[in-house]
Amino acid sequence: MLIRSMTLVLTLAFLAGCSVMQSQQASEPVDLNSRFAVIPLGNLSQTPQAGDQAASILSALLRAKGAAEVELYLPADDNPLIYDNRARQQDAIAAAQSDGADIIVSGTVDEWRYKSGLDGEPAVGITLEFRNADDNSVLWSATGARTGWGREGVTVAGHKVLDDLLDALPVTNSAR
Repeated sequence: MLIRSMTLVLTLAFLAGCSVMQSQQASEPVDLNSRFAVIPLGNLSQTPQAGDQAASILSALLRAKGAAEVELYLPADDNPLIYDNRARQQDAIAAAQSDGADIIVSGTVDEWRYKSGLDGEPAVGITLEFRNADDNSVLWSATGARTGWGREGVTVAGHKVLDDLLDALPVTNSAR
């Protein structure tokens, strides 16, 4: 019986894929009734527009987890193949602040690709920061990475990493 149980546990661990996550212990929970502004994530990967893809998924996941107001700020991009999007991030932050956002959600995409080889497993690495829009102080931050399996899409792996990161976000629902 013990051998069967151990085999089952090892099989489930093997099937789950390899992932890692670390998050900051926040001094206070993030209020889901805040006005969230998700800006383009910095793209440190070699995949064009990976930061925009991750930001789009992130905004949908925040809504799914109960955030009352989530606005996705993706300013026009003159050249989507350029990796450095700091100017777009600054434009998005300025627009979000002028629109009255409470929390700016930013971060980086460190990896967003398929590994080479026979199976071509997806590999994703993401760092998130939730900042106070008024004083730019960090409210919460986390980082996570995951490799999936050959038949899994990179977007699926990214969704799982972002979902796991948001599960670690300490939240509260206060009345506005």
